[in-house]
Amino acid sequence: MQYIGFYKMHFSYCSRFPKWILILWVLSLCLSVSSKAYSNDIIVHSGVEKKLSRNTLRSIYSMRLQSWDDGVGVTVFILDPVGESHRKFCLETLSIFPYQLQRVWDVLVFSGTGQAPVVVETEQEMIARVKSTPGAIGYVTKMEVPAGVKKINVE
Repeated sequence: MQYIGFYKMHFSYCSRFPKWILILWVLSLCLSVSSKAYSNDIIVHSGVEKKLSRNTLRSIYSMRLQSWDDGVGVTVFILDPVGESHRKFCLETLSIFPYQLQRVWDVLVFSGTGQAPVVVETEQEMIARVKSTPGAIGYVTKMEVPAGVKKINVE
C-alpha cells in the first residue's frame, strides 16, 4: 500500500511542474547543441577553390563525389577509422556514425565499384599528404595549418 502511495505522490508532484519550464529547458538544450563548435578542421590542397556544405562533404567522404568542379579528382584522407578523432569527425562534422561510413566503404571495395579513403597515422602525415596531393581533402583537430594547405568552413 505504501509503495503505491509513494508513486501517486511522485506523479502528482510531476504533473504540477510548470510546462513552460520544460519547454524552456528543451529549447536551451537545442540551442546549446546547435551552437557547438566543431572539434575538427577540414583541410584541402591549396589548389582547391571551393566552399562545402555538410551534404557535399558527406558525399565526398562516402566516395560518391569523385572530382571537384574543375575536374581534378578528389583524394580522401582519414585518420585511424577506430580512433577518437575519426569518431568525432563523423559525428560532429558529417552527422553520421562511423560504422555507417565504414559500411559504405566496404560495399564499394568488396563490390569492386570504388575504393576506400587513404588512412594516415598522424595529423602531421595528414597535412603532408594533403599538401602534396592535388585535389586532396582531410581533417585535423583545431590547429594552425601550414602553407600549401587551406582550411574550409562547412556551411
